[in-house]
Amino acid sequence: MAVGLLSFALVAILGLMSATTRSASDLTDSEGLASLGAGVQRELERIEASVGLGGFADLVPAGGSAAPLRLVGIRDGCRVLRADGADPAANHPLDDPVLPGIANRERFYLVEVTRLAEPDGSADGGFIAVSARCSWPYELPIGPSSQGATGWNADPAREVPANDRRVAILNLAIRP
Repeated sequence: MAVGLLSFALVAILGLMSATTRSASDLTDSEGLASLGAGVQRELERIEASVGLGGFADLVPAGGSAAPLRLVGIRDGCRVLRADGADPAANHPLDDPVLPGIANRERFYLVEVTRLAEPDGSADGGFIAVSARCSWPYELPIGPSSQGATGWNADPAREVPANDRRVAILNLAIRP
């Protein structure tokens, strides 16, 4: 009888540990998401500065597009870089002294950016309103990292299916 009670208590304790671990992970993800908004804003402003407001409007498709502008971010949300188009910043070498890329295994957030409709129907308002659909976890590492890896795709990672990711929507305004 004592062994039965002990095993019952151990199962209950292990169940609580699992819930606690999941809560801690959710808290870490929430903290990263809080930083992600600023990281997305910085990357979109960097892109706008390189192509101008008109070029940015051409680059970011209207809402509902099947091909949104794609960004990726690391787990703490502080680094976000463009991951599509010609010479995407996220795919730069990891040791690039000017703008280092983000390794596949560190691409925790996927951010899909589309343009929101302008309130007056024109794009002449001096800003562009965008919606950023953030989903996570985007990619998860497979195995240990390689020492001295410099390529963004040097270490294997597994893309998490879209249905298994959490989602948050951020609305931002980009000004010149």
